[in-house]
Formats: sequence, structure tokens, C-alpha cells
Amino acid sequence: MSDLSDSQRGGECGSPSNGQMPAASGLESPSLFGSGATADSATAYEVKFLLTEEQVRQVIARVTGKLALDAYADPAMGNAYQTTSVYTDTPNFDVFYRTEGYNRDKYRVRRYGVAGPVFVERKTKNGDKVRKQRVPINATEVADLAAPSLNGEWAGEWFHSQLLQKQLKPVCRVAYERVAYLGTADGGTVRLTFDRNVRGVLADEWKLEAVGAVTPLLDRVVCEFKFRTAMPALFKGIVADLALTPTPVSKYRTFVQAAGLVSLPKDLSKAEGSANG
Repeated sequence: MSDLSDSQRGGECGSPSNGQMPAASGLESPSLFGSGATADSATAYEVKFLLTEEQVRQVIARVTGKLALDAYADPAMGNAYQTTSVYTDTPNFDVFYRTEGYNRDKYRVRRYGVAGPVFVERKTKNGDKVRKQRVPINATEVADLAAPSLNGEWAGEWFHSQLLQKQLKPVCRVAYERVAYLGTADGGTVRLTFDRNVRGVLADEWKLEAVGAVTPLLDRVVCEFKFRTAMPALFKGIVADLALTPTPVSKYRTFVQAAGLVSLPKDLSKAEGSANG
């Protein structure tokens, strides 16, 4: 499961439900790039908004019949699925503070669904530009990330070596329920996601346990438009007609601040303005 929609399971097209198109298949999130992609070819954009439920309904009405629900959409959850991530940082919170050498990459382990697939992932962000590199691992292998060394033959070795090199350790688990749409517009793949009930807990171990019922970190829905090269007319029309304003927001940074793990300064954490995913 990719961003759970960056599909690893393409091919599951069900019958339409609630007037939506069949589940998307054979498409990947625009922000996903293989390890061989060059910096020049790996251009994708991610634009975020904080929306009310009424605004969400209006956006969905605009994409109905044009984009398909993610193949992992669960009707019992209102077409959502649970996403749980373990975020990492150094003891000095260099990722949060965007210290040189840590100012673009975020390393995390992510699970889709309660017992779904698990990925180790590096998300690189520069302004609205974003790219992700990730590989699937077995849930039982998550604990291996705590090992001081590995044999070099594991698919997640590149991720483990970066953890060691950058002195990254688990900081928190963040979970939310995501509704995702995927399709094509203006000849390119696009993705639209809505994240609700964003919540987090402290975590100092490599475990993907449930976050449970804790106070949500945000009182609105996090909406993301993802696309390659240029925002398609479909998204431009939605932004213009609904007068939406892009709002940088990082689930990790929001949790760290809410939990009191940092005392901001350091140039106000290099300006709260530019979120890093």
C-alpha cells in the first residue's frame, strides 16, 4: 500500500460505490520515485490545505467521476484507512530545527491499515517540491532497525544505514484516517488526500502499535494535492472557485510542538512557514 495509494496492489477495481469511480489501479502517487531517479527527473509537488468538513464535501463533489477512490478504501470507515508512522529525529531535534544536513529529509516507518503493509521511507521536501523513496519490509523486521549493524542484504539496509549515519531514533508515532483519490488530469497522475483525526504519542522504540484515543492535534482536515510538474486545471479550478489558501502543515512538527519536546527559537525553527511534510 503506498501512501496507501501509491499502490503496491494495483489491479483491485471494484464496483462503484456512493457514486464514485471504481478503485484506482496501476497508478502510483506522483511523489513516489525509484532509487534510480535523478534529481532533475524527480519533480513532484505537494500543496496542503486545512479544510472544514463543508469544504471537504465541496472538493469531493468536484472530483467525483474524475478521480477514483484509493484501492484500500474501506467502506466501513467512510472510505478511509488508518495510517500509522514512526517519525525519527536526533537527540538535538536536528530534523525539527532543519539543521544543515537534516533540512530536507524525513525518515519514517509507515504502516497502512491496522495490519497492512509496512514501508521504510525517506521523504525529501523543498518548498512544495517533494519526492519519496521507500521499500516494503515485513512487520516483524521493524524491530531490526534498532540493531547496531545489519548484514547488508536486507531491502531496508539503505534506510538503516541512514539512521546510523544521521543518529536518528524514534521520537513519536503519529496516526490518522486517510481518504485518498487517485487518477489522471492534464495527462499526468494526480493524488488527492484528506487526513482526519491526526493524533500522536511519544515513542522511543521501533514499534508500530496503535496510537489509541488521544486528543487530536488539529481541528481541521489536512488536504493535499499531489501532482507532477504543474498543477492541473482540475485542482486550479477547485482552489480558485472555493477560494482555498495553501497552508503549510507538518504532522510531525505539530506533534513535537504540542508535546513540548522543543522550545522553538533556533530562528523560530527556520520559519514555521515552510512545512517539511
